[in-house]
Amino acid sequence: MAKRNNVEMALNVARTCRDMLGANGVSLEYQTGRHLCNLESVYTYEGTHDIHTLAIGHALTGHAAYR
Repeated sequence: MAKRNNVEMALNVARTCRDMLGANGVSLEYQTGRHLCNLESVYTYEGTHDIHTLAIGHALTGHAAYR
């Protein structure tokens, strides 16, 4: 649950930083864009949020929703 929450909160912070910096948020001068892309790849390719949600649901209920 900690990793699931950590990735979600980090994405929210990076998105907020990008919004606050405006056009500079996607430039290489500030590393916000690079950091956001790294977090998005973890979120998208590993499916961190969805996979952990399924695992938590399985642990709590004993029923696997992914079968």
